[in-house]
Amino acid sequence: MKFIRSVKRLVPKRPNGRTILYMHGYGGYTWQAMRQLKILQREGYRIIALDFTYILRTHHPQTLIDLMDEVDTFMQQEKLITPDLIIVGISIGGLIGYNMLRRHEELTRLLVITGGNIALLPSKRSLEKHWKISREQLAEKWQEVNMYTPVGKLKNRHMIMMLSLRDKIIDPDEVTAEIDLQKPLNNIKLIRTKGGHYRTIITETVLRPKRVLQLIHELE
Repeated sequence: MKFIRSVKRLVPKRPNGRTILYMHGYGGYTWQAMRQLKILQREGYRIIALDFTYILRTHHPQTLIDLMDEVDTFMQQEKLITPDLIIVGISIGGLIGYNMLRRHEELTRLLVITGGNIALLPSKRSLEKHWKISREQLAEKWQEVNMYTPVGKLKNRHMIMMLSLRDKIIDPDEVTAEIDLQKPLNNIKLIRTKGGHYRTIITETVLRPKRVLQLIHELE
């Protein structure tokens, strides 16, 4: 696999019949969330945790699209495309989760731990120096894999998104507006968290690992 850096499998002693696909964000490692993963395992969930290479360091838009395709292929090979699957995605992992729900009607449950318009991620300086592309061009290339979804496309799915009140990485107001647009036809819940992007990730995976379990129970 080119972009999936590692695959960690945790099998529960007393299975509850549910599988969680747990996907990390940019620069995240599975070991960082092991406390949380162990809690989920003890609750009976079979867990498949993925972390990824630093795809954005290539400064090439196609790598993000290729990553989505690789995860899609992996999920099909693992026979994970089922209504019982619960996807937990952190940042870019959440964006991948959105994409998998758009691609497969069978997938119905998604928890996102912060995320947003990925085209806003590279700084203006980085765009000029490394990407050699304008933000508008990048947004256009990533249009099909960004978080934006035609209203009604994810109808009858159950999604929860945790979003920080302020964020230097994404624009929370823009994300909130997108979710408000989706709410009338989609079962999507927004939870606002204190702190920024990275603080939300650390808080919800390391410092308060049990809260994710409560939200997963809501998805069921």
